Amino acid sequence: MSRAGRRLTPPRPRTHAEVFRAAARRVLITGLALSAIALAGAALVGGDAWRGAVWGAGAGALLTLITAASLAVDWDRFPLLASGGVMLSFAGKIAVMAALIVLAGPYRQTMSPVWFFAPLAVILLAVAGTEIVALASGRALTVQPRRGQRRDDGADGSSVP
Repeated sequence: MSRAGRRLTPPRPRTHAEVFRAAARRVLITGLALSAIALAGAALVGGDAWRGAVWGAGAGALLTLITAASLAVDWDRFPLLASGGVMLSFAGKIAVMAALIVLAGPYRQTMSPVWFFAPLAVILLAVAGTEIVALASGRALTVQPRRGQRRDDGADGSSVP
């Protein structure tokens, strides 16, 4: 069948919750896959590389989990906390980085700095890029249900004006 003969159906509108949950899945897959790849590569090299990658990829995985969790929450159910969700995510990321500095400090001499910073930087950049692309896609038409209408997740839409 030729391309011209096919009927392209327009994408169905998705709710904000669906778009953010899809972004959370993509972020989670990207971050955890890169963490696993970094750990596998460091395991092949061993020694200081392994110790550096455990700290770097581990921190990247924790930051990925925080990002995915903040995207997966349906903030429409908690409209007064929605703006606080971004701040909670940011505070969690700061806490992870502060804990990383405190906990990894004594082991700094035993780990490879390249194997620490490279996985962490690659994971952070890839997760941020995935989040931006998933949320800023111009083709993602989103709709909000009217007050009283059922949504895909069973909520009644009462938080929607």
